[in-house]
Amino acid sequence: MSRSEEIYYDTLAPEDISAELAPLINDLGLQENCRELASQGWTVLRDVANDSFNERLRQIILDVTQQRSGANMLLTHDPIFAQTVLMPKLMALAEFSVGRGFLLSQVAASVRRRNDPPIGLHADHNWLPAPFPAHNMLMTACWSCDGYTEAGGSTLVVPGTHTLRRHPNATEIHRLEEAVPILCEPGEVAVWDGNIWHSNYPRTLQGERVVCHLTYSRLMMRQVEDYRDHADQLIAQYGPQMAQLLGANDMLMSSSGADYSKLRDTFNNAKR
Repeated sequence: MSRSEEIYYDTLAPEDISAELAPLINDLGLQENCRELASQGWTVLRDVANDSFNERLRQIILDVTQQRSGANMLLTHDPIFAQTVLMPKLMALAEFSVGRGFLLSQVAASVRRRNDPPIGLHADHNWLPAPFPAHNMLMTACWSCDGYTEAGGSTLVVPGTHTLRRHPNATEIHRLEEAVPILCEPGEVAVWDGNIWHSNYPRTLQGERVVCHLTYSRLMMRQVEDYRDHADQLIAQYGPQMAQLLGANDMLMSSSGADYSKLRDTFNNAKR
C-alpha cells in the first residue's frame, strides 16, 4: 500500500511536526516558529515576502477600505490576497498548527487610526465552549504592513493564557497588567493560536496601522453537506428551526462576509 493509501490510526501530539512536513519546515527555517507557537501560543514570521509586495498589499488594503475601518471577503477582490494566503511560510505553519488538509476561514483587512478603541480581550476559539481541545482549531495570521509597536496599536497577548484552554471572564477582560505587545517589522506576520487571550493597544501615533487578517482552520470545522443552493427553499418550507440548522441565524452564513450584527448571539450560542 502506498503512503497516500495508508490509513493512519495514530495522531500527532499538538507540538509534534509530522515526518512529511518536517523537511519543508526545515527548508523554510520555521523550527523555532513551530516551537514558539506550540509553547507560548504565538510567534512572528519573518522574511515572508519582499518589501515591494508588502507596499503593494498595504496600498490595496487602503484602496479597498477607503472610508471604512475594515473589509472582509477579500480573496477574490484582488490577486494579491490569494498570493498572501498561499505564501509558503504561512501554509507550512498552518499545517503544523491546524493539521494537514486545513482550510482558509477568512481573509479580511483593517485600518486602525489614532485613538481607535481596542477590540477587547478574547480568544479566537470564541466558537468553542471551554475547555478548548488540546489540538488547535484556528490559526490567525496578521500581516502587519506597517509593523507592530505598542504606540502604533500592536496586538497584545497575555502570556500563559493559551494553557488555560478557556475564555477570559468579565474581570480578566479589563485587567491587562500582564499583557505584552507583539512587536514586528513592516511585512512580518504575527501568528497566534485559538487559545491565547489577545487584544490590541490603542494607537497613539498619527497615521494608520494597516493589517491583512488571515485565518486558517482545521478541516473538521465545516459541514459535511453544503445546502446553500437549497437553503432558501428549505427555510421557507420548514421555518426557523431549519434556518438554525442551515446556519442562517449565525454571523457566518452571509454572502458578503461575516454579519457582525449577529456576533453576540453567535458567540453566546457557541458557549452553550
